[in-house]
Order: sequence, then structure tokens, then C-alpha cells
Amino acid sequence: MDLKTLEYMEQRAKQGRELVDRILELNSRISRVKGKNLNCIDFKIGSGTLRTSQWDDKQISEYQAQIEASMINVYIDITNAEIERLEKELFEL
Repeated sequence: MDLKTLEYMEQRAKQGRELVDRILELNSRISRVKGKNLNCIDFKIGSGTLRTSQWDDKQISEYQAQIEASMINVYIDITNAEIERLEKELFEL
């Protein structure tokens, strides 16, 4: 094996590790969003914050529940699509 081949393999291995790390991070984010530890969703707007609700001991309204469920489901769908794209890229590597 010559030096160029070794460098090429090293580069591909590094790219593969980066893809795997990103896939693992995205899977972890999905687990956290689906988990019971989610207690609010915040939007950072300029120097302020908009909180859709606080999920502690209070009952949230149907309006708040619909907003947050939709946001969570869209986040999960888009993140799963990105994971699929990264897995395809990893497979092609």
C-alpha cells in the first residue's frame, strides 16, 4: 500500500467517523425530545424568549398541546430524514 492510498483511506475513515458521530447526536436529540424530561419549548427572539408552555405540574391547554405536539413531530420527521441522508452518505463512503 502506498502513501497516497493510506492517506485516502485515512480521509474516508475520518469522514465516516464524523458521519457516525452526527447520526448518534441526532438520534440522541430525538430520544430527548420524545422523553419525559421535555418540560418546555423556547424560541429565542432577539434578546427575549417566547415560551410556548411550562410542562411541570400544570395542565396545559389544548391549544398549547397542539402547538407543541406539531413542533415536536415536525422536528422528529426532519431529523429522521437527515439521519437517513447521513446513513446513505455513510453507506456510499
